[in-house]
Parts: sequence; C-alpha cells; structure tokens
Amino acid sequence: MKTHLLLLVLLASAGSHFDLGTEQAAVIQGWKESKSSDQVDEPRRQFSLAGKFLAPVEGNPASAPSLLLKCTPEDRSDGKGRFRVGVVVVGRPLKIHLVEIEERKTGISYYPEVSVSYRLDEGKPVNDDWPPRFDKSSVEFDKADFRKMLHAHAILITVPDKEGHPIVMQFDMPDSPAGPLSTEQVAEACGIRALKK
Repeated sequence: MKTHLLLLVLLASAGSHFDLGTEQAAVIQGWKESKSSDQVDEPRRQFSLAGKFLAPVEGNPASAPSLLLKCTPEDRSDGKGRFRVGVVVVGRPLKIHLVEIEERKTGISYYPEVSVSYRLDEGKPVNDDWPPRFDKSSVEFDKADFRKMLHAHAILITVPDKEGHPIVMQFDMPDSPAGPLSTEQVAEACGIRALKK
C-alpha cells in the first residue's frame, strides 16, 4: 500500500515538474534570423526579437511588438556584417509630428518624427524623436541607440498611437548563447561593438 502511494506521489510531482518546464520553455525567447522582406537587390540579414505590450492596446493588434535589426553582410572571412537600421514594429498607427531642421543650403526643412521614450533596465527614461517607417506603424533607430541597448536585460519603449495615447512595450534581451541567439551574437553579426559599461 505504501509503495503504491509513494509511486502516485512521484508520478504526480514528475507530471507537475514537466508542465512547469514546458511553460518555462515556451516563455524563453531570443533573437531569430529571417529573410528581409525589403525589395532591394542588396542581400540583407534580418534579426527579430518579440516583445510584449504592458497595457491593452486599442484595436488589439494581431501580433506582439518586435525589434528588427537589418544588416548587410560584408565580404569578409569573419562573416561580420554592417548595421543598416533598427526598427521597432508596433503594429498600430502612430502619432507623427514634423520637426524643423535647419540645413545649410536649402533653408529650413521639416522631417516626420515620432516621440519615443525608452528606459534600459532601472535607468532613467531617455526621450528622443525617431523617424517613422513608411507604414507609419513602426519607428527606426540607429546604431548608436542599439549600442546603448546591448547591456540591458529589459528595454521599455513608449510611443504615442495616432490619438496620442501611450503604447508601452517591453523587450527582454537574451544574454545566453544557448538556444536562441543572444543579443551579443546578433550585434557581432551586424558588426556592432558594445559601449563599455
């Protein structure tokens, strides 16, 4: 009787341990490499990292937000490429404003921008203007911005939707080389060196 009871307890605990492991495995995410959808002759490497919305978003986007890195492979033996552009794909129309920029030859020009606030881990929020993509539902960031993100474990990015309501997203940056690609591996593939901590 005691043997049967002990066997049932062991099976129950093994089953619950298996379920927990499955759930944890589903949560672990990392960078994934995919083919670029850009219509260009130049070959590109594209890396994406899925994030999550921290509050309900009006219109319930069909997919989670994502970070994209687009790189151009270099013809070098080390296989490292060159960073082209970073993109935050939101999936909802964003509020775009025009920023006045003075130029030497052509006088004053206006450029479309999106107000962005981002925070690395527990650091202070950084406010900036990033250009929107042609779809007006994503924004671009440059190599310098990505360099700042390299040592972060979590990045919070806030952008305004078309009506001006904040959309808050979180991206967990994987630092483990096992399984999915780590952020450091992706940076290296795009020829980016991290800033010193």
